[in-house]
Amino acid sequence: MRKTAVRIAVIGAGSAEFSAGIVRDLCVCKGLYGSHVVLMDIDEKRLDMIMLLADKIARELSASITFSKTTDRREALRGADFVLNAVQIKAGDLEGHEWVELQRAIAEKHGYYRGAKLHYISQTHFMLELAQDIKKICPNAWLLQSGNPVFEGCTLMYRATGIKVIGLCHGHYGYREIAEIIGLDVDEITARSVGFNHWIWMTDFRHAGKDAYPLLDQWIEDKAEDYWENKSNERTYSDIQLSRAAVDQYKLFGLMPIGDAPRQVGWWYHTNLAAKQKWFGESGGFDSEIGWQQYLDDLELQLGKIDNAAYNSDVRATDIFEPQQGDEQIVPLINSMVNDIPEVFQVNIPNTGHLIEGFPEDLVVEVEALVTGAGINGIKMPPLPATVFAGAMIPRWREAEQFVGCMQYQSYNLLLQFVMGDPRTRSKEQAERMIAEWLDNPNNTRLRNYFK
Repeated sequence: MRKTAVRIAVIGAGSAEFSAGIVRDLCVCKGLYGSHVVLMDIDEKRLDMIMLLADKIARELSASITFSKTTDRREALRGADFVLNAVQIKAGDLEGHEWVELQRAIAEKHGYYRGAKLHYISQTHFMLELAQDIKKICPNAWLLQSGNPVFEGCTLMYRATGIKVIGLCHGHYGYREIAEIIGLDVDEITARSVGFNHWIWMTDFRHAGKDAYPLLDQWIEDKAEDYWENKSNERTYSDIQLSRAAVDQYKLFGLMPIGDAPRQVGWWYHTNLAAKQKWFGESGGFDSEIGWQQYLDDLELQLGKIDNAAYNSDVRATDIFEPQQGDEQIVPLINSMVNDIPEVFQVNIPNTGHLIEGFPEDLVVEVEALVTGAGINGIKMPPLPATVFAGAMIPRWREAEQFVGCMQYQSYNLLLQFVMGDPRTRSKEQAERMIAEWLDNPNNTRLRNYFK
């Protein structure tokens, strides 16, 4: 195997669990030994912690990977071959999730239960600035986007700058959860899914080479009600893949939604907490006020473990981050490109060559792709059934076009149309009042000027 050293910039390295996982993946990938990783974040305390942890993991695994840190984004980009973006935007004294919750509260005040995706605006604004910097500083680098929103963000960056962008997510592994729940050996399962990020559909599901959809159908008929009714105490906020909502979507659209899709598809599952609990169980699922708080609490616990592993000499970092490749595709994909190892990955890339029929070539879609030293070659997918294409994909596309357009063209009118497309909007005045209060927040000065 040819080993080639590369320079990797991790933007938003303070996202500790993500960054530490990437560091671990690099340290177990000998094909990338000799590479250098620049860890960048504006939070110096978090940056110091992840730098200590990275050095510790590398030492424990005797990995030939070196690290440096900086709070200067442009400095991190200089000479980069790959840029990883995991930024969660902060605002003033507010941490990323605190800023999300404040924006959610503003939306809820105006009748938008659990928010109106306002935090995606600041997220994509940063993505656009990052893409512009990449175009100027390291135009040949690949941007691997992990922070949300991947669908709108990657489409915006590609359209506005033309940089080489790939969105990566692990939601497509949802087929594994289906297999485990219905009693199939995951090692004997193959699956294919296609769509938009967080909006993908399982087009093929096989067990030992045979169509496994009938096995899923049988489980739904014989065991689903027992699973939903009698095992609620064993289920968690993240147990969405075979929730009532997911199965209802399968029956409605004809294909199983995969990964985060059951959380996103269908406004009628999310009208209030009672509806969420009906469709996603006692916690109301990942996005309810109950489930989301549980997620934040778990995140805080994990951050405490990571911090302890970084600063406590008696704790081995590799006891928390096991020395084996995780589910993130980022490092294996880089290794395939750098060392010319052909492998198929699930990626979010421009729809060049109409990988999914019916959508423009400059829209980023989630498909399989063959990755080699020559780059990323998307695999053309069979047409989606009309129930999925017309019923789910086109409405999601319309929403994305309004969102991307408002950011690319600094268009208040498209922003307003995006909000008015929300089924909870009852009048133009309601949407305008919410946007006005949101833009008037002191933390939104830059966006207020942006949309002027």
